[in-house]
Amino acid sequence: MVRLSELIQACTTGRTENADGNVFVTGGNTDSRLIVEGNIYFALKGNNSDGHDYIPQVCSKGASVCVADLSYVNTGKYPVIYSDDVERTLGELAAQWRKLHNAKIIGITGTNGKTTTKEILGRMLSLKYRIISTYKNYNNHIGVPLTLLSIKDDTEYAIVELGTNHFGEIEYLSRMSDPDMGLITNIGEGHLEQFGDRNGVYSEKIKLFELMEKKCGKIFVNRDDDLLKEWSGGNTVSYGLNGSAEYTFTGIGTGEDGCAVFEYRGCEARMNIPGLLNVRNAIAAAAVAGELGITPQEITSVLSTITLSDKRYEKVGYKNSKVLLDCYNANPTSTENFLKDISFIKDYDTVVLGDMLELGATSERSHSMIIDTVSGLGFGEVLLTGEEMRKAFEKGHYPLNIRYFGDFTELKKRFDEIASEGRNIAVKGSRGMKLEKLLD
Repeated sequence: MVRLSELIQACTTGRTENADGNVFVTGGNTDSRLIVEGNIYFALKGNNSDGHDYIPQVCSKGASVCVADLSYVNTGKYPVIYSDDVERTLGELAAQWRKLHNAKIIGITGTNGKTTTKEILGRMLSLKYRIISTYKNYNNHIGVPLTLLSIKDDTEYAIVELGTNHFGEIEYLSRMSDPDMGLITNIGEGHLEQFGDRNGVYSEKIKLFELMEKKCGKIFVNRDDDLLKEWSGGNTVSYGLNGSAEYTFTGIGTGEDGCAVFEYRGCEARMNIPGLLNVRNAIAAAAVAGELGITPQEITSVLSTITLSDKRYEKVGYKNSKVLLDCYNANPTSTENFLKDISFIKDYDTVVLGDMLELGATSERSHSMIIDTVSGLGFGEVLLTGEEMRKAFEKGHYPLNIRYFGDFTELKKRFDEIASEGRNIAVKGSRGMKLEKLLD
């Protein structure tokens, strides 16, 4: 149990009003609807609402204290910590909360596969330990502290996903969460608008390993990644699909259903997710789980039953077809891998591709590369949508089975026609494209 006074020590702001330092804190949240007795409420200002408007409501629910702007007028005499930056105070209190609990922290970052690796690892570790993990992909300067504040007195392991879209964020989140173990899934072409190229991505992501090395934490190195494989500093554990890794799968192939089959340390295994792409996420999770005492039998049992959801390789029935939704995120690396993966399965006749966002000056070249790639993979029909896809499509000369749709209604009409014919469809695009609306 943590008293409010123990947390307030971490605040750089300092001024409180009507706050009882002896009260026990049960966690924290920025969503007034989720506040329970003992929680700290962080009153953030959003585009459409102001968290300060909900301070009376959360206090009636038993909030231990509210963190508010310096300008907040406390006419209701509520318990308040005043801050010149509520987001910064959220991070400070979360870091202190982490220090006051015994849970071991597993930090996961990387361009692609963070969330999938986190979810697979969570299933594995929950067989033996009391765990918490990042909710969905809440992996930024708001989501990470909220994850830390969900750690309980009996939590043994916390799996914390660390995301970034600008320089300095991984270092900030790593210092806040102070991981005992760190894993970078891969270095891909994500958020190039800020990072420029893969070397820029590497320089940002590697901050996790640099911190782990300083504190003598355990570092999980992907030997299949051309940039990460050279890392040798600190207490390293290697994983990958080549023979030199400490943790690996062998005899990898696919079953009749398109799902991967392989062997792991004497145990035959089968993934319950189509394609081969997620085998890489699975071996990353297996490496961490193996180091924490989860047996090969337990690891392969999880892999044979786990399914993905929330628009990440999510299998959905629609009209007379099967739809594979992977529109949770998209960048050139993940999109190229996705297309090659589903072409290998040979179960999907049609592909819908939306824009890959936040690529900056590399956007046109990257979209052209993706259209060139998909045109050579033998799909029956390819439907393109989005402004970036339009620019690339209009500058190329592509087969008649590749079509661009500027109007979503027309795209939806063609999508429904294909689905009614029973032809299976794979959908890939950035979150901002909201391609899941094709199934509405």
